Amino acid sequence: VSTQSTWAVIAFCDTDSPLSKVDVAIPCNNRGKQAIGMMYWLLTREILRMRGTLVRSVPWEVKVDLFFYRDPEAAQQKEQEEQAAQAAAPVVYTAPVDAPAGGGFEQRMDAGAGGAWGGEWDGPQTSWGVE
Repeated sequence: VSTQSTWAVIAFCDTDSPLSKVDVAIPCNNRGKQAIGMMYWLLTREILRMRGTLVRSVPWEVKVDLFFYRDPEAAQQKEQEEQAAQAAAPVVYTAPVDAPAGGGFEQRMDAGAGGAWGGEWDGPQTSWGVE
């Protein structure tokens, strides 16, 4: 209670909020958690600007969604579901963007000596054994 202490009571107030024990009323929508998170973000930014920590010419890099409440268990469950979906998803390999036109690697592999796998290779014969 502001009348009985030396602390000022600051409140986010809607049009139907009682103001009998409020010293400073900040008019806003206080019915949704996103609206309250946004007001905390605005209030924090303005306090930092008044303290001189933030300059008004530079945008604040902190995102507003960091001020929204998230249930830690729900976030952890969502993360586990995403990991399970990634593990179950098939891996699809695609050709690189800079692949040569006209077939490239696959065409050259199929065209070995004689045009098919298993044909004779005319490369130099080297022995890999110990001499």
